[in-house]
Amino acid sequence: MNGKPLDEPYLAGGIADGMHQTYAVKVPEGRLFLLGDHRSNSRDSRAFPDDHGGTVPVSAVQGRVTDDYTGPALLGVAALVGGLMALTGLGLGIAAVAVRKRIVVPPSVPWAVQV
Repeated sequence: MNGKPLDEPYLAGGIADGMHQTYAVKVPEGRLFLLGDHRSNSRDSRAFPDDHGGTVPVSAVQGRVTDDYTGPALLGVAALVGGLMALTGLGLGIAAVAVRKRIVVPPSVPWAVQV
């Protein structure tokens, strides 16, 4: 940052330079130079040096992701619902088999029947 190394503990594998090539960028006022946190597998600003030095205008940034747990949360809910549905289906299947196996005996007539 401003010519000084930046401590980046969030980097995957601790690798700050995944492209293994030097680059020097002067970021103009009102623009951003974006770097991915998995530098060896990121198509970030370093991959587009011919387009304004890889910088993007601040106005192009729509929002900021801080911690996004939507995907894992939805996956967990889907797994829970799926498990409940499977158990319900299993219970209904067992009940259906039990009902089919039951022998129905007609009730006996309490009085004598004459023919």
